Amino acid sequence: MALGRPRRIFRSSPLAPARARRPGLMAGVIAAGVIGAGGVWLVARFGLPVFAGGTQAPVAHVAAEPAQIAVLDGDTLRVRDTVVRLLGVAAPPRGESCRGPDGAGFDCGAAATNALAEIVRARAVDCRLAGQDPMGHNLGVCEASGTQINRALVAAGYARAEGDAGLSGDEDQARAHRRGLWAGGTAASW
Repeated sequence: MALGRPRRIFRSSPLAPARARRPGLMAGVIAAGVIGAGGVWLVARFGLPVFAGGTQAPVAHVAAEPAQIAVLDGDTLRVRDTVVRLLGVAAPPRGESCRGPDGAGFDCGAAATNALAEIVRARAVDCRLAGQDPMGHNLGVCEASGTQINRALVAAGYARAEGDAGLSGDEDQARAHRRGLWAGGTAASW
């Protein structure tokens, strides 16, 4: 049977068999998009914390008496058996060097850790957990005797504000008044 034009041979791509085995793939992609959009809407509408998959993060509390609190570093506490990273706070790691007002270098990670220890010293701590960071650490907003620890650490100049936690004004004030790690005019680039 001659059609008057050359015959074209179509070959399936190497991906065709994989697509044939997953008929619901497109439905899964659409569902993931809908869940993600729903998560964005929840955050925008109600300010609810959301996990990466779009589901609402459970809000839980963990509280402990002073003997059950440990400061792990400048932005992390262990409250009983739960490790909590302070939400919206980025403290320098131990070993990071900063300059003091006299120009001498010092370990600003250790200074941040000591500042956090002073804030929680001899106080009960209550943390409201709000999801996890990419490394799987619990994130939380913590209080000690009515003082919000996250805000106090940034306002004292021992950590930077991180993300949309509403602490950037506190960091600006700490820099302007040369508090904590900003006493030398600039801190390290942690």
